[in-house]
Amino acid sequence: MKALLIALLLGAVALVMARWLPNTAPAPLPEVTNDSTAVEVPVQKGQEKAATALPMIDTVAERQRPSRASRLDHAAAGPMPSPQAVKALRESMRHGDPRTPPLAPPTDLREPPSAAELADPALYQQYEQRQKQNVYASFARAVDQRIPKLEAMIAKGRAEGISEAQLAEGEAKLAKLREQRNQLAAQQPSADGASAEEEQD
Repeated sequence: MKALLIALLLGAVALVMARWLPNTAPAPLPEVTNDSTAVEVPVQKGQEKAATALPMIDTVAERQRPSRASRLDHAAAGPMPSPQAVKALRESMRHGDPRTPPLAPPTDLREPPSAAELADPALYQQYEQRQKQNVYASFARAVDQRIPKLEAMIAKGRAEGISEAQLAEGEAKLAKLREQRNQLAAQQPSADGASAEEEQD
């Protein structure tokens, strides 16, 4: 039984291979001579002639690089920068551009935790809570400064005849800002108190 199955399997493989194998030999490639022309090889029976002979493509090694003198001639033909521009470029590369605005001071005003706070998890949680309260107080201060400015901008826009749609957009932003401020005051009363104390100072 096994011998019959193996024979059937081998027969199927032979049949598949016979269908896949081509009936004719592959076409020979055209021979190329040194004069960069293709020489046609006689066509065997059952093969079609190639439509056109391909020219030989030169390799990178066979390409000639232009001489240094010709490269310099081409460079001299282009526009030359003025000596002042060259000097300014050199100076800016060495010392930077004097027109560059100064770097903004660092805004991360977090006080780093002490060694004791780093060593004790309970103290570190207190440190984190203080940092959160500082962030909330900072937001409350910024909102308290921004609300009067927005009110003044809306009043100025109304006096100058800005469209109702733009006025409504400004009033919606002002209302949202007040809502967030009130929500923060309800959730974090200590941040609101810290903001009020800093404003009095």
